[in-house]
Amino acid sequence: MGTVPWPGSYELYHEAPPIRLTADSRIREGQRLRVSFYHPAIIYWGQITCCLSEPRVYEILADQVRRVEEMLHPKSYFMSHDEIRVANWCKACQDRGLTPGQILADNVRRCTTIIRDVNPEARIFVWSDMFDPNHNARDNYYLVNGTWEGSWEGLDPDIIIANWYFAKREENLPWFAARGHKQILAGYYDRKQFHTKQWLEDARRLNAPVVGVIYTTWRSQYDDLERWAESLWGKPEG
Repeated sequence: MGTVPWPGSYELYHEAPPIRLTADSRIREGQRLRVSFYHPAIIYWGQITCCLSEPRVYEILADQVRRVEEMLHPKSYFMSHDEIRVANWCKACQDRGLTPGQILADNVRRCTTIIRDVNPEARIFVWSDMFDPNHNARDNYYLVNGTWEGSWEGLDPDIIIANWYFAKREENLPWFAARGHKQILAGYYDRKQFHTKQWLEDARRLNAPVVGVIYTTWRSQYDDLERWAESLWGKPEG
C-alpha cells in the first residue's frame, strides 16, 4: 500500500490480504469469527494522515531532518502541518486521553525540538490553518474525533506563521500577532484576482507584523508571477 499510482499515494481498492492460520490455531473450518481492527481513512484522492501518537513517525521525521541538515544546511525549515482531516481514532491516540488539539500541540512541540536539535538557529515556519480558531483549529472538522481547539498552545512565539486565509484576516492577523507570531502572507492560489496588496495594508492597520509574502500555486502555474509581483511593488525600472 502507499504506492499507487506513485509512492505516497493510496488506492481506494486493493486485493484483501490473505488470512492464514498458524499450525497451533484453535480456530476450526466454518467457525464464525468476530474481528477487531483499525484502518486508516482515505481522504479525497488517496490522502492518508500519519498517526500523531506513533513513535515511529518521530523517528522518521528526525532522520529526515538530519539528512536535510547534512545535505542542504538550510537557514529555515517549513513544517507542513496543514488540513489534518483524520485524527484520534486509533488505540495509540485514544490511550493518551487527550483531545486532538492537545495531541497536535504536543506534535508541533516535538517537531520543533527535532529541528532545533540539529539547527538551533534555524527559522521555523508553519501553515496557519491548524492553529487558527478562525479556520481549522476547531471542532467538527472532517473525520477528526474531537476538537482541534488548543493546538496553538504548542507553538513557540518565534515560529513564523504562513497565513493563507485572506477572508478571515480581520480575525486571524491580530490573533497570531497577540500570541507573538510574525507572519508571512500566502497569496495567489491560481486566481487572476490578487488580494495580497490589500492584505498587507490591512496587516499594517491591525498592527500585525508581516515579514514576507509568498506566491502560492498548487498547479506549478507561474505565468502570473511577474504580474502578481507588479501588483505589490510596481514594474521594475528599465
